[in-house]
Amino acid sequence: MGIPQDVIPGEPVITVTGRRNVYIENYNRIISFIDNEIKIQAKTCRIIVRGKRLEIEYYTGDDILITGVIGAVLTEG
Repeated sequence: MGIPQDVIPGEPVITVTGRRNVYIENYNRIISFIDNEIKIQAKTCRIIVRGKRLEIEYYTGDDILITGVIGAVLTEG
């Protein structure tokens, strides 16, 4: 249909800025949070952010900003 994947309703949008920030839109909930790994549940997948000194800078019902030294961003499912 020619619709960009990032505008499909409910699909998470993940923006990584350098090695310091991960911004996630369209997530459902925070599954777990420790200083070296944060797991986020989205509608269509699970998002895992790994790194050092990770913090949740802020979150709303629609988006979340994770800061720290980002090592990897993975999806499951």
